[in-house]
Amino acid sequence: MRVTGWRRWGSATAGLLALPAAVLAQDGSPGSREPDPGWAVYADPVEAGFSVEGVEAVLEFGRRRGVAAGMVVHQGAVVFTWGDVSRRFPVHSIRKSFLSALYGMVPGRIDLDRTLEDLEIDDRLPLTEVEKSARVVDLITSRSGVYHPAAAEAAEMADERPARGSAVPGERWWYNNWDFNAAGTAFHRMTGESVLDAVDARLATPLGMEDYRRSHAFESRSEASEHPSFHFRMSTRDLARFGLLFARGGRWRGEPLIPEDWVRESTTAHSETRLGGSQPPGYGYMWWVEDSGGFSARGYGGHVVAVYPDDDLVVVLRADTFHDRFVSNRGIALLLDRIREARRGPASPSAVVRPLEVVDGSAVAWRSLPAADVAAYVGEYGLDGGAVTMWVRASGDSLFLDYGEGAFLLLPTGDHRFVAEDSGDPVVFEVGVDGAPGRVLSEPILYRAAGAASGRGDADAAVAWVEEAVRVFPESPRAHLNLARAYLGTGRPDEAAAEVDEALRLDPDFADAERLRRSLRARQPWVWLLAAGALLGVVGFVRWGQRRRAP
Repeated sequence: MRVTGWRRWGSATAGLLALPAAVLAQDGSPGSREPDPGWAVYADPVEAGFSVEGVEAVLEFGRRRGVAAGMVVHQGAVVFTWGDVSRRFPVHSIRKSFLSALYGMVPGRIDLDRTLEDLEIDDRLPLTEVEKSARVVDLITSRSGVYHPAAAEAAEMADERPARGSAVPGERWWYNNWDFNAAGTAFHRMTGESVLDAVDARLATPLGMEDYRRSHAFESRSEASEHPSFHFRMSTRDLARFGLLFARGGRWRGEPLIPEDWVRESTTAHSETRLGGSQPPGYGYMWWVEDSGGFSARGYGGHVVAVYPDDDLVVVLRADTFHDRFVSNRGIALLLDRIREARRGPASPSAVVRPLEVVDGSAVAWRSLPAADVAAYVGEYGLDGGAVTMWVRASGDSLFLDYGEGAFLLLPTGDHRFVAEDSGDPVVFEVGVDGAPGRVLSEPILYRAAGAASGRGDADAAVAWVEEAVRVFPESPRAHLNLARAYLGTGRPDEAAAEVDEALRLDPDFADAERLRRSLRARQPWVWLLAAGALLGVVGFVRWGQRRRAP
């Protein structure tokens, strides 16, 4: 399918509490509502245009499928929610639809016909002349034909990447993180703005996002490519604002924030994905396009912002990918279908709405720290001979931990023990005989150390770091499951089976652990494992680190 459309863009042209009922004043009619400043929720789903039975069935289905948080917005107000909609999760590849929006917000500065050569975009493995002829429009439609290793490229993507030179620019659609990262570089070179600064200034701030801060964003760099990927954490209710912006054709507070023509063009299918199954059949400018007339931004593991403009409907679904709790593509498709089936029609013009009050689902009991204690923790920390570096910084009486994936507020829970906000991961500071903090440990940090060890070919050290995760965090089902995987990768099936059993003792509903147990009992992996040998342990930890940024 040939890409058509814009060239030089712009050059011419139920976790809630009910408060006393009140109709919120915007202009008072459904379809004109927006968060002002916070979200409103319908007092009655029937008045919202939904059936009670349908809503109850959706909530139960979402619970069984493992939805960590979610929000359904109809005509500008919330119909129902799951979980803590203020909790920030990684957005994964939803980031790409944010970049698409930014491309439409800088009239006169974006030229989709400019080539990589024009913008002096190259890479560590030099691009060929044919590859340099790819245009910006080829990047944002994922049709560049440049099959170069990329930052934040999932292991599966790297395995399936087509050969260099196997397609010319514009010829073939292939979901390609190199294109998306290079599109970020192109945006910076054409506008002078960094992607993450622009997300903050051009989207988060004007949309009045309640939970997002610039410190929740970070770039990821790789030795494989010059072009960084960009990432951020964002709450369900903030993502719903982004979806509502597109449901309203790019208008916010009655003013055009993104030109309507760009919204239409960017969410129109310019390629057939031909992925089959439960994947959307079309792809626009970094948006997935449905046959139903809707479109969606999607991120690895079950993160979705689905927009149905004809119904003025926005659905946001989140998964706890901090802890590898995923929602399948089939589960997402079924859930979206059931939500649309629960809708019976427009909201009542006299529908009563209430302010949405979010219930904090973290249930973390934490205490404040004296200023002297805050200062004692501040500094740079390292593991694995400096291969993994962490920083602890202070702001007022608060501590923040940064290990390369944005800053996490640390909530004190005990002596030298904290919980990282959003992820909920325990964080432990080990102290020396002098009482000064020596190491800072959390599961993600220890897995990064394991990944660094496996990256240099030291499988024994990689396994040792995961064993330390079990030692420091013995009540973590994930730590035991990851140790089981490490033991499998190094030919220790009996020890792996014991760790899987312990993971399921701690969490009987841990689906990944149950799947691994079934595989072990059927002895399915052993031919493969024996053939690959201990190298699998090395590859496994490299992939563990990469999976979390997969699309």
